Amino acid sequence: MLGESGLSDTLNLKTTPAMNRFGRLAAVSATLVLATWSARAAEPGYVDLGKFQPVEGCQFVEVNVPTSLLNFASKFAEKDDAEAAALIRQLKHVRVNVVGYKDAGIDLTKRVVDLRSQLESKGWTQVVVAKDADTSADVAVFTLLKGDAIEGVLVTVLDGANKQAVLVNVVGSINPEQIALLGKRLNIEPLADLKLGAKGKGV
Repeated sequence: MLGESGLSDTLNLKTTPAMNRFGRLAAVSATLVLATWSARAAEPGYVDLGKFQPVEGCQFVEVNVPTSLLNFASKFAEKDDAEAAALIRQLKHVRVNVVGYKDAGIDLTKRVVDLRSQLESKGWTQVVVAKDADTSADVAVFTLLKGDAIEGVLVTVLDGANKQAVLVNVVGSINPEQIALLGKRLNIEPLADLKLGAKGKGV
C-alpha cells in the first residue's frame, strides 16, 4: 500500500501544506455528510425516495428540511403560532419532490406504484386512498405507527391532469391532515396545497 508521499510520487504530484489541509477538510466534511445521511436513514419514519432527474420544460421541485432547520423554524413560529411550533418540534426531517413528466410518464408512475407496494411490505399502513376520474388524480397516504404514535408519513400523488408526481416524506409525529399547515408554516407550496382531510377527500 502506498503512503501519501508514495502516491504523490507515483502520480508525479507535489503536495503543499495548503493542499494537505484542504484534503483533511474535505475528508472531515465527507464524514459529516455521511453521518448525517446515516442518522436520517436510521429514523423509522424515513423513506429513501432515491434521486429524480428534472425533465426539460416540466416542473421540478426538491425540498429537504433537516432537523436543524426544523428546530429553527419551530422557535420562529412560537411568536405567533404555538400550535404550529409544537407540531414542527416533533419532526426530524421533511422531504418534498414534485416531478413533472411528458407523454404518459410510465416509468415515473411505475416507480411510485412500486414504492407504495414496498411500504406495505415494510409495516406501513395505507390510511388514505383517493382517485378522481375527472382529474386523473391518484392519491395514497401511508403512516408508520409504533403503538399509538406516528413515526412517519408518506404522501404519494400521481396527478395525471398536470402530468406530475408529488412525494412527501415527513419523519416524526404528524397526522396527514396537518401536512398543509406544516407547508404553510415552512413556506413549502407543494405541501401547503395538499388537502388531506381525515378521510383523504380532495387533493
